[in-house]
Amino acid sequence: MSLGQLHYTSAPPGPDGSGFRFTALTPGLPQSVLREAEQLIGYEPPRNAPARPSAAELDSFPRAFSYSELSDGSRLLARTVYTGADYSGRWGNFHAHAVHLAPGQRLPDGALPVSAWESPGWATATPEGGAPPPLSALPPSSGLDRDGLIAFAASRAPWLAAVFTDLQRQAEDETAPQIVLVERDSADVARWVVLASTVLPRTAVHRLTFTTYTRRPHLAGQRIIGVLPDDALGLAGSGRRHRVHDCAVPPAPDGPGPTPWAVAAARIWSAGAIELFQYADRLPGEPFTPGPLSALALCAGIDLPSPHRTAAARWACEHPSELSQEELEGLVQTLAEPGYTPAEIRHTPVEPWRTPTEPGQTSAGPGHTPTEPWPTPTAPQPGEAPLPAAETGTKTGARTETGTETGTTPPAETAALAELFARVGSALRPQIAAPLAARLFTAAVRSAEPVRPPDRGALTDEVARRLAAELGPELRAGIADAAADTGRALQLLRVAGALGVDCADLVPSLAHRLASALLADPSAYGSELHGTLADRPDLRAALLRELDAAAGAAPASVTVLLERAPLELESPEALPYLRMCGRIARSPSGGGDGTGTRDRTGELRAVLAAAGVSVVAHPPLLRIAFRLVWGSATPTPEEARYVLAEQGADLHRTAATWPFLVTAALNGRPGDPHTDELAHELLTAFPTLLPPRDRAALLLLEFARDLRAGGAEPGWVDRILGLRRAAEPVNPPVLEHVFGRLVRQLLHAPGPGRELDDLIRGNDADLCAAYEQAAREDSVRDRLRRDPRYLAARFVDWNAHPQAGGAWGKVRGPLLDGVLRPVVRALGAQELAAVEAALTERGGRYAEDFRAWNRPGALSRLGLRFGSRDNRTPGRRRGGDS
Repeated sequence: MSLGQLHYTSAPPGPDGSGFRFTALTPGLPQSVLREAEQLIGYEPPRNAPARPSAAELDSFPRAFSYSELSDGSRLLARTVYTGADYSGRWGNFHAHAVHLAPGQRLPDGALPVSAWESPGWATATPEGGAPPPLSALPPSSGLDRDGLIAFAASRAPWLAAVFTDLQRQAEDETAPQIVLVERDSADVARWVVLASTVLPRTAVHRLTFTTYTRRPHLAGQRIIGVLPDDALGLAGSGRRHRVHDCAVPPAPDGPGPTPWAVAAARIWSAGAIELFQYADRLPGEPFTPGPLSALALCAGIDLPSPHRTAAARWACEHPSELSQEELEGLVQTLAEPGYTPAEIRHTPVEPWRTPTEPGQTSAGPGHTPTEPWPTPTAPQPGEAPLPAAETGTKTGARTETGTETGTTPPAETAALAELFARVGSALRPQIAAPLAARLFTAAVRSAEPVRPPDRGALTDEVARRLAAELGPELRAGIADAAADTGRALQLLRVAGALGVDCADLVPSLAHRLASALLADPSAYGSELHGTLADRPDLRAALLRELDAAAGAAPASVTVLLERAPLELESPEALPYLRMCGRIARSPSGGGDGTGTRDRTGELRAVLAAAGVSVVAHPPLLRIAFRLVWGSATPTPEEARYVLAEQGADLHRTAATWPFLVTAALNGRPGDPHTDELAHELLTAFPTLLPPRDRAALLLLEFARDLRAGGAEPGWVDRILGLRRAAEPVNPPVLEHVFGRLVRQLLHAPGPGRELDDLIRGNDADLCAAYEQAAREDSVRDRLRRDPRYLAARFVDWNAHPQAGGAWGKVRGPLLDGVLRPVVRALGAQELAAVEAALTERGGRYAEDFRAWNRPGALSRLGLRFGSRDNRTPGRRRGGDS
């Protein structure tokens, strides 16, 4: 490998002119490189420098050591020093010595550019002999020793994280601001560059450009720019282009907060464990993720805040094989025990500017030696410098920052620790696993977020006893807290059981709260509750008792819960109400839907059988069974009759279920013979329990039964209207059923007496409307067409009391014109003659009135005529069909 050299200074006149010019060049360097280099290697003395410095003062002038990228992709590594007077005696001369690296070329042995700071290979004067030969190497500086760098990092601890954060942003975004380091000594800027070169991923280090000194930072193009305090004043307010770090004054909190990776890198440099950077660079993970670096730092006992402990735990979960067993156990102990310090940490000190093994190579895994947690590559890779021989050192640190500012562990860290224990806990020795398990148990009790602790087997007996004594009062108080979430109480109960803390006296109240929560929201039944009930039979038994009591008051809610929650109902206790709810909830037909399409009487028997106790001994079971089977629906009269017959009136009376049966009768489908039969049976079974209004309504239905059976005494209309008044307000189905039965009786089989006259005199609008509705039925029209005697009887009835107004007056005309006239108009001569003959048999003028009514245009005259006839022949009555 060869490095082309450039020398630049003020020289006497020669073939290339006089003044500042290149005085020595390695042949073959392109002119474009020379033109760009000339702009990069100039030097201006400090503002307050002496005009004519002595030799001692010259030595204190800042060195401008730079590494710059040229437009063709090549690099220029240069050192420029102030030399005082030139050949002519004029002051202000400097000498620049630079080497050119072609695109993709690096320094020999893979050395980092900063390693050439104050290298013995730099010249302070133009060499004799004209064109200098290419350099084969630049020996590293002896002024950047490890101990001195560690001491420098400790002195710059307040600024480390902020500078490293800016480095990270530069590596991730080429448009990020340049870093301006304000130092009084350019050597300190070089030390900053060493720190930066150490922490950056190896892929980014060789792209890091820098200069240790410039008078004009706004013209500098490097990523890191070193300036003296006087030259930083003009950069105020240029935050979009420059990030200024003045190490002579306390850091100003005006920039972005430090990134987690930068904080970890700063802590490692402050602790002096710089070999961890090379080790972390070989571990898997995206660049600048804090996990690998934080894990190694914690293994080394370096204190890190909670976000880094979280990141380290999560990274270890994802890559447990990347750490040796010793390293893994050290990480677990550091995470588990505040203030834990590893007994011995073996480091392999390295020079910070050396290039480590190839990025991505890892030394952990099956071939890793447990006794050497921080291994070094056994042989350098091509283009890399060999690492120094191993030497042993010990770094310790007490963990004082265990969580938030209040001293509590953040939920994210606790979750990461739980995940880590679940991932690697079984591979740890008991004495190593127990402290982390104890911390998780403690977090499960004290954390505001849910934490699932490991199994009891993760604790040693001694640790379990200590935790029980320490956490017992908190566990009992948390379980007894009625204002707390039931999920929290369940978790605490499981922890108490694992630690052997007696909480049996708190279980009944917890079961009551738990039952209330489940009934309010069945989705609250989850894996946590299911597991707790399996672990705590006493809680399960208490919960079942609570739900059985709730089922006696609100069976529908308990049924919904059992439909949605896989709660096991097996129990040596009776729990009859709960078992009935379970039968409805988990039967193939499901709960009552009110459609009447199922065999609900069969379901009632099955539900009562599921109770497991005698309904005779426990009559309230029947009431709950009714509510479970029918829900908000009403039994049909047929179902009610069956249930009444099967269970008996005495049981319904004791169970107070007879109102269900009464409701079934009062809401029965009109025309259903079971409706009035049920009414008769209820009047017989519960004569003294029925309220007056319900009794009157049932008597109405019973009278309809008598009408249907032909056993009703005369005076039907008066009887029905009297009962209606006593039952007001009457359910519409009852009126429809009773009135329907009465008017059909009047239309098809009139009884003795003057029932129609009573209907007309009663002036009941609903009854008259029911009569008209029944008269318009197809059965009446068919009979009118087929039976002349029936038609004649209806003509006589519907012409009755033409002078009557009110309800009858509203239906009489529609009956004659809307029902009777269309039928008569469709009859033939022979059929009309039969009707007239039937009317003639009745006597009087019925046949003559019919002929007059049937003549076209005769309706008005007939109405007048009928209106003048107030009485008929004495002794003649309207009666039944002839």
